[in-house]
Amino acid sequence: MSAVILQIGQCGNQLGLEWCEMLSKTSKQCEHRSPFIAKEGTLAVVCVDSEPKVLRRTQRLVRNKKLLESNIVQGKGGRGNNWAYGYHGHGVEEGDQLLHQAMEAVRQEAERRDYYGGTVMLHSVSGGTGSGLGSRLCEEIRAEFPVSHILTVSVVPHQSGESPLQHYNSLLCLSALQRSSDGILLFHNDQALSYSRVPQNKHVCVSGFSSGLSQGTLSFMNKHIVSCMAGLLLPVHSLTTASGWSLGMEPWELIRSVCPMPAAKLLLTTQANSRSL
Repeated sequence: MSAVILQIGQCGNQLGLEWCEMLSKTSKQCEHRSPFIAKEGTLAVVCVDSEPKVLRRTQRLVRNKKLLESNIVQGKGGRGNNWAYGYHGHGVEEGDQLLHQAMEAVRQEAERRDYYGGTVMLHSVSGGTGSGLGSRLCEEIRAEFPVSHILTVSVVPHQSGESPLQHYNSLLCLSALQRSSDGILLFHNDQALSYSRVPQNKHVCVSGFSSGLSQGTLSFMNKHIVSCMAGLLLPVHSLTTASGWSLGMEPWELIRSVCPMPAAKLLLTTQANSRSL
């Protein structure tokens, strides 16, 4: 259909994997009309990271023929939790190569759509790849597809983290997104952590993964964010007309409804119940 999911960095790909699992569970029910699933059943997802660790988990989707291997773009080194390294790369050739590969994957995926309406980008605003490369890709997509929509799902770091640059990265990233995106859907790590019912005085990391948090807690945080995303971006039966088509079929309805002015882009959401996907 019309949407392409772009997962950037460790946080973005962790969220994206939860999102893909949720789409796989519901694909049999709404495969023919989901904006994130192609006619042949593959997910319209592009995974980008500057190191291969998290992207190894995406190979399971490739083996199950849910994801094209050409949509996985990875580098050989990280970005040091630095927005500037993420935006420009450690070297000109290295930074441009990852950027060009990611843009080519997005371009090819957009050409497979019946109609390309825009991109939904999943990332963190605090690290290097998610914030820096995410900002650069957002600008490149805006230049390449000027009339398409760009909605970002941006995860804000914990108030106290391990990186002294997290607040600078967040400020630079949000400033860039304010210029190039149409809507910025914000999720706070501290708020997601409060839903996991763990003590708040635990030592946590800027990206939401640390020895202070168990893997189960991190998974719960990711599931909570994905559940909130699903309530906003997936088609719903309550808005379905007699013809069978959902009025909330495209994620761009969110932008048109709550971002009517170019300067009003920051969106916050919460969930009224605790039911998991």
